[in-house]
Amino acid sequence: MATAPPSPRPLRVLIPRGMARLATQSGIGEAIRHQQRAVSSLGHQVVTNPFGPFDAVHLNTPFPDTPLLAALAHLRRRPILVWAHSTEDDFRDSFTGANRLAPWFRRWIAAIYRRGDAVITPTEYARTLISDRRYGIRQPIHVLSNGVDTAFFSPRPGARAVLRERFGLPLRTPVVMCVGLLMVRKGILEWVETARAMPHVTFLWYGRTDPRLITAEVAAEVAAAPPNALFPGYVSREVLREAYSGADAFCFLTKEETEGIVLLEALSCGAPTLLADIPIYGDWLPDGEVVHKVPVPRAKDVSSGAPFAREHLLAAASVISARLQALLDGELADLRNAGRRAAEEVDMRPVAQRLQEIYDASGVTARSR
Repeated sequence: MATAPPSPRPLRVLIPRGMARLATQSGIGEAIRHQQRAVSSLGHQVVTNPFGPFDAVHLNTPFPDTPLLAALAHLRRRPILVWAHSTEDDFRDSFTGANRLAPWFRRWIAAIYRRGDAVITPTEYARTLISDRRYGIRQPIHVLSNGVDTAFFSPRPGARAVLRERFGLPLRTPVVMCVGLLMVRKGILEWVETARAMPHVTFLWYGRTDPRLITAEVAAEVAAAPPNALFPGYVSREVLREAYSGADAFCFLTKEETEGIVLLEALSCGAPTLLADIPIYGDWLPDGEVVHKVPVPRAKDVSSGAPFAREHLLAAASVISARLQALLDGELADLRNAGRRAAEEVDMRPVAQRLQEIYDASGVTARSR
């Protein structure tokens, strides 16, 4: 009688801290925290010491210690799963000097991605980008959403009043919010100009960027922002949940993303959403069915030094403000339930199950028998 193979023991999954600490207040930092929760929910153990025992490693950041961690894992013959959070496309129009460095950044991250036994990226759109021959990736590329904790990010009764009390606003004040780093790619220029066009609405932008990395044009735009545009900075997830639930709209004018965790959080909290009409969200989040969309100009058309940049920016703000006002006035369909369903499709539970499937397909599970 054949003996059944032994059941796999729980994995020890290395998710190192190292220089990843520098990404704590970013989408990558949140993605790492999601991975830790997913690993733990599967019954596996998260370890952080690269010199201790581990069965597989998750590498997430484009920092200099990542190739060293990959080399260490190779020496110990441990499977390496590399998360492709970044592309050349979403590096552009971000920090000071980013556009000049973008081709070199792509070569750098491609070299890191090729060190993995498997590459994981959050959307089919992102997989298409990194499958380009310029990245030279021959390893299997899996799609796995960063996910969202829909149990935590859910509509909160009374959040409207709490949010307005926090900022000393009358209860009837319309509030529009966004979350992200302060960069052209995130649509901050259009966002501030839209706030200027809608003085009766309070605009809240959550998130912090190291001042040394903020481009001069973004710094100038934020410094000259109208009084109804507020920048509360980086806040706890509890405060963010309050804002998603209490705002009248989530306005996400990003020009390029590989997924957008904050968008998933907003949808999960039932925030009416106005979303940039860009390729990644085309089939995934249809306009008028899951979210409402608005066209956004290319970064090179509104950035300083571009011909007629100010005219392009004002024209974009006019279109955005009109669409946003229609959403605030209830003239557009109520899509909150559809948005919540879209978030539930990438809840942490199915994401964790898919992660286990990737472990199985990559031979990680077999090595733990």
